[in-house]
Amino acid sequence: MADGIMASILIIDDDIGIRHLLSESLENEGYETTALVTAEEGVKYLSKYEPDLILLDLNLPGMHGLEFLEKIFAENINIPVVVITSSSQVSTAVKAMKLGAYDYLSKPFLLDEISLVVKKAIASKSRDEQLALLRRKSHYSSEDRIIGESAAIKTVFAFIRQVAQTPKTTVLIRGETGTGKELVAKAIHFYSERANKPFVDINCSAFNENLLEAELFGYEPGAFTDAKRRKKGLLELAHEGSFFLDEIGDMALGLQTKILKVIEKQSFRRLGGISELQVDTRIISATSRNLEEGITKKTFREDLYYRLNVAAITLPPLRERDDDVLHLAAHFLNYYNREFKKNIRGFRPEVKKLLTRHSWPGNVRELRNVIEKAVLFETSQYITPQNFHLLNFENNHSIEHLTSATKFALPKEGIAFDAIEKALLENALHTTNGNQTQAAKLLKMSRETFKYRVQKFRIRYKSR
Repeated sequence: MADGIMASILIIDDDIGIRHLLSESLENEGYETTALVTAEEGVKYLSKYEPDLILLDLNLPGMHGLEFLEKIFAENINIPVVVITSSSQVSTAVKAMKLGAYDYLSKPFLLDEISLVVKKAIASKSRDEQLALLRRKSHYSSEDRIIGESAAIKTVFAFIRQVAQTPKTTVLIRGETGTGKELVAKAIHFYSERANKPFVDINCSAFNENLLEAELFGYEPGAFTDAKRRKKGLLELAHEGSFFLDEIGDMALGLQTKILKVIEKQSFRRLGGISELQVDTRIISATSRNLEEGITKKTFREDLYYRLNVAAITLPPLRERDDDVLHLAAHFLNYYNREFKKNIRGFRPEVKKLLTRHSWPGNVRELRNVIEKAVLFETSQYITPQNFHLLNFENNHSIEHLTSATKFALPKEGIAFDAIEKALLENALHTTNGNQTQAAKLLKMSRETFKYRVQKFRIRYKSR
């Protein structure tokens, strides 16, 4: 475990003297310890808690240490184990290593020796956790690149370069839905000195208050009805990295207070916990809401606003980035060519006109979704206008502005009307990132009608 977060160690030894000696020594070094007598007690403990390290005596009453190792590793409990055995039983310790133990120590041992092995084992676990998180969530791919050459987007590039040089400054990214706020957050992280540490993100509008609190801070067993085991929160996993709070304007006031504490004191408690955990992470937040209006209406804390607003930028909507539309379209075309194993060479001139004339109310996300579906359905070497009428693609919010050929073009073999309706519903959901109220407005229908039609086609949408 990296410095700042208190690591926990489980000691299993039937010798009371050794238990006390190890507990006292390790607690003096800043670790949290739990000492047990038998392997059976250890199994029960691990059903609720996940320590960072286990110090295990092999010769125990009842279940032998080797049997304990076999049991926990069979259950995929990924905790480093350092076994302790007598000098005459080195062969047993080797068996423990083959089962998956991290290391072993022979009695009698020196406290300095214990201290060194413990530090190495916990550091190894921390690296493994962070590497797993980096592989899962922190890969900076070509898909994450911010594309554009307009003056508006060059201002964004300059902001990213400047802020990335400061490792702790809080950042607030504002802009309409679909303008690429998460991409800017990732760019700040990956161009900073924290790039080799985790980038952890959460969308505050995707959870109710209780679930969001549990995700952010983690919890101890018994903190609430379904809390059977200790769970680390996302803030803890973001230690030494960056933590991105998307749509922070939707966060409940009670949680805003706790996030303010994280920023000011760099500490928090798990739900049901009593220990203060120190965390070093850069807080990057984003919102499509008017936070100043939220302050006036008492739905957003003014003090949190000022702490978040240290380095702030408002991303331009795509309608103000005319020079970038075709660059972005080409980028998404190349991406979905690879994704769908196609070789579409470009766009017909009529399509380019449609792309540059459209007002893009859903911004870059809408453009991406339009290109994705166009590539999926296109059968020729170039993207043609015929595909766009299936995608709720309107020019300046009015289908009347499209040519009659584009507006009513049908494939020779015909097409099921249900397929068109389903495509429109799915595209509206993509454009609004799953917001049914906004999607219904795009299709000029009531939310109830929209919801009925979504259920009719059994559409399941997951936000990106």
